[in-house]
This record gives sequence, structure tokens and C-alpha cells, in this order.
Amino acid sequence: MLGYIFEKYVNQKQMGAYYTKEDITGYIARNTVIPRLLEMAQAECLTAFAPEGGVWRLLQDDPDNYIYPSVGHGVAWDYSPDSVIRLEQPLELPGNIAAGLDDTAKRGEWNRPAPEDYALPTETWRELIARRHRYEGVRGKLAAGEVQSVNDLITLNLDSERFARDVIVNSEGPELVRAVWNALTRISVLDPACGSGAFLFAALNILEPLYSATLQAMRGFLADLETSQRQQPPKALRDFREILDAAGQHRSERYYILKSIIVNNLYGVDIMEEAVEICRLRLFLKLAAQLETYDQIEPLPDIDFNIQAGNSLVGFTSAAAVRRAMEVDLKGQSRMIAPEEEDALRSMENKAASIARQYHYFQQVQTEYGMGYAELADSKRNLQSRLNELRGELDALLAREYGVDASKSAPFRKWQASHQPFHWFVEFYAIMHNGGFDAVIGNPPYVEYSKVKDDYTIKGYETESCGNLYAFLTESSISLLNQTGRIGFITPISLTAAQRMAVLQDHLFKNNATLWLSNFALRPAALFPGVMQRNTIYIAQRGEGETAYTTDYITWYSEERPVLFNGLNFLEFQDLRQNYSLPKVNVLEGQSALSKALSKKSPWASHRQFKGNHSIYYHNAGGYWVKTFTFKPFYRSITDANKAHTTISELRMPTAELATLYCALLNSNLFYFFWKSLTDARHLYPSDIAMFPVNLVDVSRLVKKLSPLVDNLMTELRRNSERIVYGKAEVDQYYVSPCKPIIDTIDRVLAEHYGFTEEELDFIINYDVKYRMGREG
Repeated sequence: MLGYIFEKYVNQKQMGAYYTKEDITGYIARNTVIPRLLEMAQAECLTAFAPEGGVWRLLQDDPDNYIYPSVGHGVAWDYSPDSVIRLEQPLELPGNIAAGLDDTAKRGEWNRPAPEDYALPTETWRELIARRHRYEGVRGKLAAGEVQSVNDLITLNLDSERFARDVIVNSEGPELVRAVWNALTRISVLDPACGSGAFLFAALNILEPLYSATLQAMRGFLADLETSQRQQPPKALRDFREILDAAGQHRSERYYILKSIIVNNLYGVDIMEEAVEICRLRLFLKLAAQLETYDQIEPLPDIDFNIQAGNSLVGFTSAAAVRRAMEVDLKGQSRMIAPEEEDALRSMENKAASIARQYHYFQQVQTEYGMGYAELADSKRNLQSRLNELRGELDALLAREYGVDASKSAPFRKWQASHQPFHWFVEFYAIMHNGGFDAVIGNPPYVEYSKVKDDYTIKGYETESCGNLYAFLTESSISLLNQTGRIGFITPISLTAAQRMAVLQDHLFKNNATLWLSNFALRPAALFPGVMQRNTIYIAQRGEGETAYTTDYITWYSEERPVLFNGLNFLEFQDLRQNYSLPKVNVLEGQSALSKALSKKSPWASHRQFKGNHSIYYHNAGGYWVKTFTFKPFYRSITDANKAHTTISELRMPTAELATLYCALLNSNLFYFFWKSLTDARHLYPSDIAMFPVNLVDVSRLVKKLSPLVDNLMTELRRNSERIVYGKAEVDQYYVSPCKPIIDTIDRVLAEHYGFTEEELDFIINYDVKYRMGREG
């Protein structure tokens, strides 16, 4: 039965239920849960996190301990997936490779694969040198004591799990251990679209060793107290003794730790009841696996109130939201709240607070050894009964916003069944009353709103115009965070580049102090194998400010996956945001080149200005080359003589000069870099071309240099083509990589126009070159 339910769940593609691999869940959970946990401990023990000392000294004393070994491969470590060995000294670069460090003209060998001793899987010398520069830069910051904030752990992509454990293990006083324990037992982690629980399991795996290390540190301080010759107060470290005694009552300490995390820290909601059942069952099985003998069996915790079925997008989050609902009648008109309704509102708040106290007791007793099944069952029945009563009252109020009269039973029940309202205000009252969740993580559904609108509708979302559920869930989840909470989601890359997502981008910047974006291509490898989806992972810290960091648009081979997330490299993108486009460039030379290009004024306010009798033709379906022609490529439908080529678009220009100029531009490495950095790199639209800045003041001089290159390029494209049958059509297929030297020359001409340095030009010409030219290129 479990196999049937699980298969049914994972096949619900329309609900966005893609299986999320552990490297994704681990990266997101690690960079939300640990920073929040450290912040909570810091708030209670400021001296331990003081600048120029305290826990930050760990990073300064042994920088290589916190830089992932794969990043330092060949410099500090001999890294492989099976072993990590510290090197006595870095491997020296061969002379022909080192010669290019200060002279771009001597980088002829840099695009070749580097030997295994030096390189990570598929790594070229160019990539290796970039990785070494990053390693040296990060190590230098750590060694100089410049890293003194939790956010730096994310920005520099450090091993925050190791750091958090070492903070506990190396605590010089019990105050820090106490602060960490208090943070561990209080931190609340939510997945609002939890599915079968992949992200909650990632959080569990991160928290478990920290719980264990903290208990061990408590034992150490108590042992020191026992052997100390100094007079100690009779109540010294009494809280440590009580905590260890509670853990010791269980036959297995690991069972106690996992049970505590599942009961106290993890929360999930999903619209699919089957998924919720699987999530609960997986957590139970994780616990049961810790019991080795019959006499170790304890009552499994009841987490029905932690992991619940419901619609995360429909429901009340606060008493204020309930009041707003009361202020509207069935026709959507404003109304005054009657005195008896004020009383009803206060009554609902009191009921919710009372239920929260009962739930806290229910939660607390489950980690105590010896709690009886009967007592738990009675407590749960009473709690469930009170919750159902309050849910009914809130459903009736919310239904009014949808024009549904709760006194009419049939339509009201139908509305409840279709919308499945989930009232955060009641279900997690204590958490919401105290400000919200500490961390929200997950993989929201990538579903067009139009596909679910017949089932349910949303109300009051700023992001409704975005038209996709992942945007709504992002907005909802941010509202569920406390004022210093953190969020981590994996979404489609449209978050960074779709015009309709500008509202969502604004919402992210308005509500978060710091934002980290990592962006992943679809080919040659994808984060979700077999799923046609380009992705962005965003990590955000709630608060005021508009600091944002980004990776590049990461293209990668499947062999690179084991080191993919450990190698993420962020750069602040400052003022490079363009309307609805968030830049995807993390190299200083690339950032400065993009800035110079964007400083040129584009002659087109809109792509609708592309008019005239001089046409060029471009391939609109993306890929590694923006193939553009002065001639119309051959196409013949086998089944329909009137059918036109759907992946070739025409661009009209007012003059022959402009047609030549744009043919050169669109074929250039520069435009490919611009297109990948500022769009979703899926399709090429006229609006993308219009966004590309071109100064036409000296167009004649520019075209004079570019015209013979364009002619040469068209000749070579024809030479490197073949006529093939593709699907139900006969087409000419063009191979661009043999033409790369001509395209590079076009970029050298454009470099003069845009004022690029030799380093910037070298970056542009070699951007993505390993993947564009292929492994043999």
C-alpha cells in the first residue's frame, strides 16, 4: 500500500511534485537553519560572537577546516569523493599555464582539460585557475579575521555545519552551550509544501549532530565541575543535569534526539493528504530504526499536529487577518464590526491561545519517557475536538470573502472541500503569536494558477499577477517568517528573468535584507534529471536592506554534481538589475563588462520599433549559440506545405547597415553572455534583443569593420551545415563551433566599441566555452 501511495504521489507532476535530491535539500536547509540557529544563540550569548574573537577565531585559526576540500583541491587538499588528504604544499602550475596568469595572450592552453591530480571532474585549466583564485581569496579573508558574521558563511559558501559543531565543541564556558541548546529546542522549521518530507529530513540530519554535540559538551562541563577543586554553588549547571537526566531516561540517546527534533522543530503542510501520510510515516520509520531490541520500544510521537494536510495559500495567518475578513460582507462591501462580533473575535483569540497551551503540553510530554498511550490519546482527542470547532468558525468567516454563505450547508461544504483552508493563526498559534517561523524551506509547486483556478482561488496576494503558485507560496511563506527568519526555496529560473515575475522580485527585495541566488541551466545536466526545468535557488534573510548576491548561470556536466554545491561562488550584483532581470554573473571581469555594455543607450524603447525592409533571421529556441543569418534558413514541412519554421524568427531593420550590425551582435560571444546573464536563456525574444544596449552614433565605422566578418561567417555557416529530417520537417542544421574564430574576431571589434579591457574581452570570448565547443572542442 505504501508503494502505491508513494508512486501516486511522485507522479502528480501537475502539483509540481518533483523528487528533490539530497544535495539540493541539504544546501537549502544548511544555509537557512544553521544561520538562524547561530543568530538565536548569538542573541543569548553576545560575548561568544564578539567581533575580532569569540567563535570567529575558529575560522581564522584554521581556514582550510571550513573551506570545502573540493574547492582547495590541488592547493590545500588532494580531494576525491572517497578520500581527502591534506597536501604539504600546493601543486605548481605548469609553465605554459602559469604564463597566462598575467598575460591574456598566453592563455592558449587554458581551455584544455587539466590532469586529474590538479582538477575536479571535467575541469579545464581556465576553470581550475578561477577555482584557485576563489580559494585563495576566501582563505585570505578567513586568515585575516575578516569573517565575523553569520551571513558570510553563506556568501563565502563555507562549511557551516562543521563550524556550528566546532562552536559547540570548543565552547569555553557553559553560557554558549546553554544558548545553543535553547536555540536548538526552540528553532521552528517549516516546509509549506512538504510532500513526502525531503526538506524536513534534511533539517533533521543537520540538527541531529548539533543536538548530540551539545549534550556531549554539557557532559564535559559537568565532568569539569566534578573534578574542580573550587567551591561551587549547589545549583551550578543544574539545568545541564536535568537535560541529561531526561535524555538518559530513554534507552537510546539517538532516539531521544530524533524524537525531540521531530516533535519540537519540524513542521509541514501539503495539499495532498497522501503526501502528508508518507511524510509522517517516513519520520516514524526513522525513529523506529533506532530501536535495536524489544525492550527499547517506546511510544512513537504523535506528529499529526506538526505535519498537516491543507492549502498553504488559503487561510488566516493572524488575528488581524480575521478582523479584516469581518469588515467585509458577502458582497465584498466594507462594513462595521458589530459589538457581538468583537466579542466573537476575542473569544476566537482566547480559544486559539488556550489550544496552543494544550498543544504545547501535548508536545512536551511526548519527549518524556514513560508517557502512556491512553493519556496521549485522550489529550489528542480533546485537542482535535477543540481545533475542529475553531476551524469551523474561521472557515465560515473566510468563506464570506469568497461570497459563500456558511449558513447554506451544501455550497459551504463544497467550498471547504475545494479550497481546503489552513489557518496558520490557529494550527500554529504559539509560533505565529511569537512572530512566526524561524526558517521556511522547500520546493514550491511550479504550477500555473490557471490550471488550479477551477479548484480554488486565492485572495489578497500582491503576486497574483505573476500567475504561478510558486510566486504565491513565496509571498505567503515570507509572511509566515518572524522578523529575523530565513527562507530557502528552489524555483524555476523565471524568478530572475520573467517580466511577469517583477512583482515577485520587488516583494523579495522589499521584505528581505539579504538575498542569495544560485542559478542552474538545464543542459548538459539538470538539477531534476529528466525534467525540463531550469532552476534558481534563493536563500533570503528577513529584514530591511537590498543586498543581493548571485552565482553565474551555472552550466555543468553530470560528473560535476558531487562538487556542484560546494563550489558555488557568489558576487554582489549591486546596481545591475534591469527592470525584471536579475543578473547572473559572479566574476568581476564579467560584471564590469556587463556594466560597460549596459551603460550604452539602446536605440529601441520597445521591440515594436524593429521595422523596415532589411531582414535578418535568428534561432529563437536558445541553445549554446544565438544562430543568426542574413538569409532565411531552409525549412520544409513534410506534412503541411504552408507551415512556417517555428524556431526561426525574422527581425526587420530600417537600414542595411543596422541589419549587418545586429547580425554581428546576435552571433557574438558578447550577446550570448548578455542573453544568459539577463534572461532565462530558454528562448530569445524580440524584447531581449531590444534590451541589448547599442550606441548607434558611429554605426557606419563599426559596420565597416563588421561587414566582411558577417559575410565570412555566413559563408562558413553554410559550409558547416547539413540538411536533415527533424520530426516532421526537413531543415538545414548549422554547426557553429567551427566558426568560433570568426565570432571571436567580431567580439574584438565590439570590445573597442564598448571599451573592454583585455581581461574583460578574454572573459567574454571564453564564456561557457567548455560547453559551447563540447568536450572535444
